[in-house]
Amino acid sequence: MIGSRLALGVMLSIMALAASVQAAAQAVAHAPQNGKTVAAKDHPALQLRLEVPRVPVDVVVTDKLGNPVRGLRKEDFELKEDKKTQKILSFDYSDGMKPSFIPPKLPPMPANTYISLPGEPEQGPLYVLYYDMVNTAPEQQMSFHQQLLEFVDKAPPGTRMALFVNAKGLHMIQGFTGDKELMREAINLENPGRRMPAVFLEGVDRWGPGNYGGYDVGAALSNLNFIAEYMNGLAGRKNLLWLSASFPIPTGPNLRNLAFTDQVYEDIKHTFASMMASRISVYLVDVGGVTAGVGAWAAGLGLSAESNQMDEDTIAGYTGGRAFYGSNRAAELMEKAVDNGASFYTLTYAPANLKRDGSERKIEVRLTKKNGYILGYRMRYYDEPLDAAEAAHKNEPVQARALAAKAADTLYANIEHGAPMLHDLVFSAHLEAAGEPVMATAEQMLQLEDAPAYFRTRHRNRPLKPLEPVKLQKYRIGYGILDSQLKLLAIQKGRPAMLEFAAAAYDDDGRLLNSMLNDGVATTESAPQGKAGPLFHADQELDAPEGAAWIRLAVRDTLTDKTGTIEVRLPLKPEAVLAAVSKGD
Repeated sequence: MIGSRLALGVMLSIMALAASVQAAAQAVAHAPQNGKTVAAKDHPALQLRLEVPRVPVDVVVTDKLGNPVRGLRKEDFELKEDKKTQKILSFDYSDGMKPSFIPPKLPPMPANTYISLPGEPEQGPLYVLYYDMVNTAPEQQMSFHQQLLEFVDKAPPGTRMALFVNAKGLHMIQGFTGDKELMREAINLENPGRRMPAVFLEGVDRWGPGNYGGYDVGAALSNLNFIAEYMNGLAGRKNLLWLSASFPIPTGPNLRNLAFTDQVYEDIKHTFASMMASRISVYLVDVGGVTAGVGAWAAGLGLSAESNQMDEDTIAGYTGGRAFYGSNRAAELMEKAVDNGASFYTLTYAPANLKRDGSERKIEVRLTKKNGYILGYRMRYYDEPLDAAEAAHKNEPVQARALAAKAADTLYANIEHGAPMLHDLVFSAHLEAAGEPVMATAEQMLQLEDAPAYFRTRHRNRPLKPLEPVKLQKYRIGYGILDSQLKLLAIQKGRPAMLEFAAAAYDDDGRLLNSMLNDGVATTESAPQGKAGPLFHADQELDAPEGAAWIRLAVRDTLTDKTGTIEVRLPLKPEAVLAAVSKGD
């Protein structure tokens, strides 16, 4: 990491903004005595990994008309693993029909100033739209595009969605956002920026009968596994809408007898285990319509439309989701998927079987009273060893390192490009470009070597050649911590609040270019006489290599793990122009 010194002091310049968000904190922040840059892996407070296994089970309960059933209690549920009754340790209900967070009304932000609060109320769990163009014929893609726009327009306000597209590889077109306009821009074929392709012409025609262990199954598993690993470490349930005309994952008790290799079988298990670890429920939405009949991969196996739909139901059931098919109105199918997964009960238990050997565990959830309600939940999971994900990427050091870091510390998942906004800790940030880009020194290039965008595999007895110098743009970041609870929490804990300030630069493909993590101490000293209550303030500098398209910021209180995040699109707008626009000039 490229080092920078973190200076902390009292911030008074945005007191009016703070008053509109919440009461100002009665505290003063001081610089750490050594001002050092701290690597997350060396920070003892970051080791948050839990070794005691707890299995969360999200249960969707609906009546015969598909309406969510509210008001059930813990004692109304019976839960079993491998036919053995389990004690329900925790119980909660998430009502997706009500806002989960309502932000305060904010005043206009100064130029290039951002705040870790959404523009409108948030509602429901996170939704991943995974548009699988490779497994959808070109003519089906053309008819589905307008359906996708229609779905976005009709989605409940505050629904947070991300868009992934499979076309010559997996691409995240839009990170998590509740802003429908941003989603429309990502889907709009005329948008000059990063967007989904109009039509992807390759994929379906390449398949043939007997292509069991090749491109179709392998790519499907790889993409789903990548999305699950990307989501790992993000709190709560996530609903993945797999939008495709074919779903090339084999199912059934005779899986080993379908001419698949043992490796494919293990990959299937690992993919479902990854989705379990990330609390992902998959909703299969067949965009092929009623005339499509059987998907291309299923047709190659000689399967009927009915058997193909049974496979879709099974894939979804493995993860606690549902399959929707049999309609030419894909937008309506997507709406049904969202409605089904919006409200759910969460039960957790500690399994009696502590062997982490990758074996299949079957889950059964029942209601103690027969009332005709329909339950949807994850029917089985594979309890893999803790290091299974890292072992699966033994030949991919960057991905293995990222997974290890995310398993050890929640900050890594929340500083990723495209991750949802967090506002447990509220802060503002002002960014400015300091001067023109300058060529990096040899020392700065050496510090960039471990960044994913520049990482190169090291070979024994073959030293790496120095990286070719790139230009670096220095950004100055001014943080204003607006959380009024920090002083109270610090007093309750009996020690000062420890704050972390993380900044990361990403390119347009979401690759990490450079990052910085600093820490500071917020004391419990009283505010100066007559002041409304000063805010914590921090200044940080980040050198972003050429090609940087995003800067993501995170602030965390290590006493409570409360975190706030902001993501800013580059380049920054000239502040003189913004000031003139705000004045109506």
